[in-house]
Amino acid sequence: MSSILDILYVPMGYLIRFAYAITHNYLATIIIFALVIEIILSPIQIKQQKNQIAQSKLQPKVRAITKKYEGRKDNASMQKKQQEIMELYQKENFSPYSGCLPMLIQFPVILCLYQVIINPLRYIGGISKDAIAILTEKIGALGVDLGVGQQVQVNIINYLHEHGTGDFVSDVPALDGAILPTFKMGSFDLSQIPHIKEFNYLWLIPIFVFIGSYFSMKLIRRFTYQPPESADMQNSTSMKIMNLTMPLMSTWISFSVPAAVGCYWIFRNILSVVERYAISKIWPVPQLTEEEIRAAEREYGSKKKKSTQVKDPNKPPVRSLHRIDFDDELLPPSVPEKDEDEETEKSTLKEDSPIEIAPLKDDSKEDKQKKKAKKKKE
Repeated sequence: MSSILDILYVPMGYLIRFAYAITHNYLATIIIFALVIEIILSPIQIKQQKNQIAQSKLQPKVRAITKKYEGRKDNASMQKKQQEIMELYQKENFSPYSGCLPMLIQFPVILCLYQVIINPLRYIGGISKDAIAILTEKIGALGVDLGVGQQVQVNIINYLHEHGTGDFVSDVPALDGAILPTFKMGSFDLSQIPHIKEFNYLWLIPIFVFIGSYFSMKLIRRFTYQPPESADMQNSTSMKIMNLTMPLMSTWISFSVPAAVGCYWIFRNILSVVERYAISKIWPVPQLTEEEIRAAEREYGSKKKKSTQVKDPNKPPVRSLHRIDFDDELLPPSVPEKDEDEETEKSTLKEDSPIEIAPLKDDSKEDKQKKKAKKKKE
C-alpha cells in the first residue's frame, strides 16, 4: 500500500524540501506548501464557480417547474417534479454535485501531508527505508529513547541536530548533505502533538483551527452562489448543527496530529477565503432579470385554466360574516327621491297652458300614395 501512495507522498516531500531549502523556516515552509496546493487546486475552484454561473442561469426554469407543482405534496407529484428538474440538468449538461469536489479533495491532501510530516527522513530528507532502519538501530544502541510510532523519525532528526551527523555518515551515506528540517519555532515545536489532557501553548493551534474553519465556511458561503430554495435550508437547525460539526471535527483531528498539520489547516482556510473572493470578482454570477424569469415560466410553467363558471346576475353576492360593517353595500340601489316643488310646478304648467299638444302626423301613408301616383304618371 505504501508503495502506491508514495506517488503522492514523494512529490509533497520534494515540495516541502524545496520550500525549506529556500526559507530555512518550517512554519514558512508550511505556508508555501499551502499556497502551492491552493494554486494547484485553483482550476477546480474556477470550474466550480463556472458551474454556479450555469446553475444561476438555470434557476428561472427550476423555479418555473417548482411553481408548477406548488401545493402538491403527494409522492407522485414530488417524483415528477424531481424528474423534470433532473431532465433539465441533463439537457443543459449541468451536475449539481460538482461543488462538493474541492471539499472532498482537501481531506486526502491533509492525510498525505500528515504522512510526510511524521516521516521527514523518508520524504523530506530523501533517505531510504533501509538507511532509516540502520540509523534507528545505531541511535537506539546508544540508549536514546526514540519513542514509537509517528515520533520516531522526528526524534531522530532532533538528536542529529543536537549531536551532529558525523558519526553516522559512514554507515548512512545519505545523511551527507541531506536536508533535515528544524521543527522548533521559538517555544513552539511544530512536530509535537497537542494533547487534550495536557493544556499547553500547543492548544492555540486547535483553537485557531476551529475559528478559521468556522468563519471561512461562512465567508466562502457569502462569495458562493446560493439558490433561492436553499435559503430555508441554510436557516434550518440541521444546517446550523452541520456548520458547527465540521469545525469541531477539524479541531478534534488537530488534537491527534502534529501541530504542523494544524498550521497548514489554518493557512489553507485563510487562502481559501481569499481565493474564493478573487474568483467571485473575476467570474461573477449574473443577476437574473424579470424577462428571463417570465420566459422560463412560459416555457416550463403550467397553463392556468380559465374559469367556465357563469355568474348569475340575479344571485346576490356572498355575504361575509367578517364584513358586518358593509351591509349598506349589499342593499339594492335606492331610487332617488323626487323633488315635491318640481312635481307641483310641472302639474301647474300642464293645467294652465291653453295650448294643446298636437298629435304626431303619420307621414308613412302619404308617402306611399305619392309613390303610387308617380308610377302611374310614368
